Amino acid sequence: MNRTDVWILAVLALLCLALAAPQALAQGKAAQLKPTRLSSTGDSMTEAIDAELPAANHWASWANGYHGFWEWLLGLTNVNSHNQRITKAFGSSGRANYMEAKSGADMFDFPAQAKQAVSRKASYVTVLMGHNDVCQDRFIDIPSDEVFEDRFREGMETLRQGLPAGATVYVVGIVDIYRLWQVAGDKRALGIVDCEVLWAATLLRWYPCGTMLNPLIGEAGRQFTRERNVAFNAILRRVTEEYQAQDSNHHYVFTDEIFKYPFVESQVSDIDCFHPSAPGQRKLSEITWRHGPFAEPPK
Repeated sequence: MNRTDVWILAVLALLCLALAAPQALAQGKAAQLKPTRLSSTGDSMTEAIDAELPAANHWASWANGYHGFWEWLLGLTNVNSHNQRITKAFGSSGRANYMEAKSGADMFDFPAQAKQAVSRKASYVTVLMGHNDVCQDRFIDIPSDEVFEDRFREGMETLRQGLPAGATVYVVGIVDIYRLWQVAGDKRALGIVDCEVLWAATLLRWYPCGTMLNPLIGEAGRQFTRERNVAFNAILRRVTEEYQAQDSNHHYVFTDEIFKYPFVESQVSDIDCFHPSAPGQRKLSEITWRHGPFAEPPK
């Protein structure tokens, strides 16, 4: 074998190593931790705003919800949240349940919430955020793809650098806001006021999400907002899959199944005609758990 043949074989060997590297990386993932330390980032969807009672209904959150003696006594809905499912599947030892989500939060708030999750030493972080990026008073206020992605990456990088090895980050796509608008159109808030009358308050910016609920924007305006909804979900998927492929220390999962789900009227709040009701939160928990990283019971 001459020197030229040796060089050719060396180059071929390097090419084989380069092609095998992504697969080797995926196979070399850190062992997945049990999701006993849950930290949920997000907005009013995770805080369960107006799900059953006015304001935040943490017991009814799809992620952090709980159902103890007082919730049972008061007849509040058991949503069978991720928090509850984790305890059932993995036991109560070492359990922690933290809600970082805040009503009104958008992707600009994600990095700060991610820092909170890191400070909790979370082994399981849920991310359901972006509704308030789509839901703005004016179309001009909806962030560009670049800005949205930059803020999301900043939060994801915070999680990558700070979470314990083996932790899981579960990113859930934004709900189809157009579908919520469609479903609630025939509802009456508190059984008294037509939802469309309530939504008219967006004209004065007294009510959120003018980019979907404002009665003057028409179908073209709503379709524009829905396109941004779809575009942001595509960014969430792409970046999450990128982290899953490149980070050997953590596990990343994305689903957009709740975007696809056709909510029905009973699953939309009777209070604000827009957020998921307690039955809606229960459905969110069911869908996201079924398509999530811990759907299979531990062996």
